[in-house]
Amino acid sequence: MTEVDNALLERFEQEVWSKVPHLEEKDGETKVVNATPLVDITEDFKECAKSVFKLNLDDADLKVFGKFDSTLLTGSIKVRPAANIIHDAIVTGKLKTGQTVIEATSGNFGIALGLLSKLELNVIALVSRKLQEGVFEELRNGNTRTMDLDMDICPAPGMEGKQDLLVAKATAANVRSQLSNFGFDTDIFDKESSEIES
Repeated sequence: MTEVDNALLERFEQEVWSKVPHLEEKDGETKVVNATPLVDITEDFKECAKSVFKLNLDDADLKVFGKFDSTLLTGSIKVRPAANIIHDAIVTGKLKTGQTVIEATSGNFGIALGLLSKLELNVIALVSRKLQEGVFEELRNGNTRTMDLDMDICPAPGMEGKQDLLVAKATAANVRSQLSNFGFDTDIFDKESSEIES
């Protein structure tokens, strides 16, 4: 059985888990802890329908509720799955202090994982498209290192049928280069890469 890093688990539970919604089982009952507010926004909805869409819903028999997840750490719902995945990795002994978490992200999930840098874990976000303005800054503010995989690759003449292979090789070369820049040993990457190509 894999040993659990109890010090990391304690830090995670204090810094993250205690502040995000999750399920807890106690005395045979499961309950939601730290639920975000569920607010009746029916009147605002009807007013919006009237002023923006010229729809009069005053007499409509409806109720509209909004879940205010903006109150969560990082202001995004993505902190929920991030916290649950990391909690599971810690309690099963798969994640320990000093290890590196690498995640392909377009923003909010990577930002949520950035919370881990406060727990003596390294976080690297693989980004593969143009991110919204401010996302790189937020990732870096969370001490998340980024590996930009955004490439504009056009196949050379005669390579049209091999475009996927060309993209894969170019991406692999880019990933290898950036892993090397982060100080990782690339020997394993080189061995696996040559086996995949053969």
